[in-house]
Amino acid sequence: MSTSTMSLKLLIDSKHNKVVVAEAGKDFVHFLLNLLSLPLGTVIQLLTKPAMTGCVANLYGSLEELDESYLQPNQNKDSLLKPTVATQITDPNFLLPDTKKA
Repeated sequence: MSTSTMSLKLLIDSKHNKVVVAEAGKDFVHFLLNLLSLPLGTVIQLLTKPAMTGCVANLYGSLEELDESYLQPNQNKDSLLKPTVATQITDPNFLLPDTKKA
């Protein structure tokens, strides 16, 4: 079994207990977007805004505000915010491909 790692760098304002800046690789962002493509996105829709708390609510709110220019042309935010339950989970790639070469 192979092990993969993801890196995430955070700059935290400890006085206000807030993340100021986050730097993550594409694999981490892809992981977070795939979390929202699970039926959890459907469950979140049933909650009212005041009832949504925690990191999932923050992630959902950030995606609502995300500019669609960061998504591939044939994708939209509704596929993440209002997912349909599929019988088979596929691997959708919502992010634009890397333009840099290693």
